[in-house]
Amino acid sequence: MGWVQAAAGRLTALPSSAVHTGFALLLAATAAFGRTITLESSNLALVWPAAAIHFLWAVWGLRSRRDTVIALVAAAPVLAAVTLMTGLGPALVAGVILGSAVQTLIAAHLFRRLVPGLGIRTVGDYLRLGGIALAACSVGALIIVGASALGGVASPASVFVPWIIRHAVSLTAIGSLGLVLAASISARATGATAPELRVGPLERSLIAVVSVALYMTTFGADTALPIAYIAIPVHMWAGLRLRSGWAMLHGLASGGILLFFTVAGRGPFQELDGGTAAYVAQSFMFIAFSLSAVLALSMDERQRLIAGLYRAHEEAEASAALRDLVISRMHDGVLVAGADRRPIFQNEMSARWLGSCITRPAELWRRDYDVTTVNGEPLTDADDPLTLALQGVVTERLDLDLTHPDGHVVYLSVDAIPLPDEHGAVVVTRDVTDERMYQRDLGRFASVVAHDLMTPLTVFDGWLEMLEDPELPVAQQQASVARLQQASLRMRNLIRNLLVYSLAKEERLAPMHLDVTETVEGIIDLRTALRGKDVPLVRFHVQTAHPVYADERMFLQLVENLVGNALKYGRTDGTAEITIATSMDDASGRTLISIRDNGIGIPEADLERVFDDFHRAENGLGHAAGTGLGLAICRRIAESHGGSISVANVPGGGAEFTVSLPAGPDQLPAGVAQADADEDSMAPAY
Repeated sequence: MGWVQAAAGRLTALPSSAVHTGFALLLAATAAFGRTITLESSNLALVWPAAAIHFLWAVWGLRSRRDTVIALVAAAPVLAAVTLMTGLGPALVAGVILGSAVQTLIAAHLFRRLVPGLGIRTVGDYLRLGGIALAACSVGALIIVGASALGGVASPASVFVPWIIRHAVSLTAIGSLGLVLAASISARATGATAPELRVGPLERSLIAVVSVALYMTTFGADTALPIAYIAIPVHMWAGLRLRSGWAMLHGLASGGILLFFTVAGRGPFQELDGGTAAYVAQSFMFIAFSLSAVLALSMDERQRLIAGLYRAHEEAEASAALRDLVISRMHDGVLVAGADRRPIFQNEMSARWLGSCITRPAELWRRDYDVTTVNGEPLTDADDPLTLALQGVVTERLDLDLTHPDGHVVYLSVDAIPLPDEHGAVVVTRDVTDERMYQRDLGRFASVVAHDLMTPLTVFDGWLEMLEDPELPVAQQQASVARLQQASLRMRNLIRNLLVYSLAKEERLAPMHLDVTETVEGIIDLRTALRGKDVPLVRFHVQTAHPVYADERMFLQLVENLVGNALKYGRTDGTAEITIATSMDDASGRTLISIRDNGIGIPEADLERVFDDFHRAENGLGHAAGTGLGLAICRRIAESHGGSISVANVPGGGAEFTVSLPAGPDQLPAGVAQADADEDSMAPAY
């Protein structure tokens, strides 16, 4: 409840002076109360709660040396005033003050050493506090014995045992309750959730009613019936069902009823002599209180352990769920098998490549596919990564090919390691299909580049050798020079493509409004001018009324590559046609540029891969030379502008490439438009 937390917060925020004043007043009240519960026949107080208050004051003061000194020194005048009012002589007063101070200092020091948490949370803490109280009060008792001797008491040793019993009992019982209460206040002040009660209000009320009735019947009787033991079950009930603080409070309240009737000379102890009655009453009260306290503390500890186990279980489940989620979403396949080869765990990627080994337990690598090594040899049992791992052999980066009945091949790299203590093995698979295809295409590209670079160099060597002939006719010299220029141009184009490919994605853009018609017509004019006499004429159809907003040099390279691609794979019988048109995409507002030819088209299997690096369609390998970079460059240029490129075959033959590019600066990728907005604002509008 909010008011409880607010009240606890105000208590913990009190200044030190207020806390010291409160402890001093409480010490005076409890010392005076202790002098009022004395058996007339023995002059012995049944309890001495001031010992517990002085101990709690010192424990609170342990936070600083100054507060500790104040707690010890400030108690002296309070105890002196109370003891003097009760008629004790100066020597006994000094002994009480010194004995109380020394035993309090020893108890607080030992409590800090033996119970670092400075709280009572377990049965062990309570028992340690009891031992500390007994040791500290023994020292205090020795001091009071000396003071009694100096004060002329006839039998000074007779005060030794009463001092120990009443001080140790009070310090242990009331001190433990005070520490539990202080811990509860501190926890509530910090907003900590209060521990769940083990019983409801009805049972708590029933415990209180039964306890009062039982104690009044037992200890309020006029006759000394030996039936004090019948009160023990109610303390067991309270200890098992109430939390430790409430159980201790119940024990203390029950002890108060016992004290009231015992001092009044009623109950089962009334016929005992004064000293014996005091000792028996104190012992019974302490045993009953300790029974409730120990049971409640053990139940609290059990409840905390159970809650901790539940939390640990929940955390373990959450960790396992997180682990399973991470592993299941990994791009690598993970399979864990036991020592008997039976699968224990398999993530989604492993099941996709190897088949579900969990729902269909069977031998790994024995599914509806063929497994071969990179050399094309079937995987043998001796080379099985799982078998090797179960034998303690680690497999690293073993390349395997999985060929499915439909001809689809998946290339895998496999790692397998044994689990500790021969409990099984872990098999990790990684799909390296793209890498293998990339390596294949890269090898093909390297051979093409080597061939295309060697061819111009061979031309250079041959025609340069001819030019060395001084008798070579001028016409042949000019033809040789023209061929050398063509070879040089081819080499420059090849090198330019490599450079454009590497820079098309990373280079900074300088976008502006561009006239597509002007760009296209410039490319057509250049291509027409460079057309050889033996090259058939190509009819161009240009319908490019829509503008684009792009980097001028990149856009020129994009259109040049697409037009060159259409020319390269177009018809060679004089009927080749290329249509270049623009339109507006209603959905995105972007400009769509299409380049359509009536050439050889693209095989269906290559439609998804023509834009990959170094890839060339199978039907184009013998049709024209190339590196497989032209369309990859186009894709990089389109994507760098936030656009896209696609291709589809045209009915009747040919292919149509469609590029989506920005029509205005607001359609550029984030960062590009902002970077060039100022430059564009200075450019003339079209």
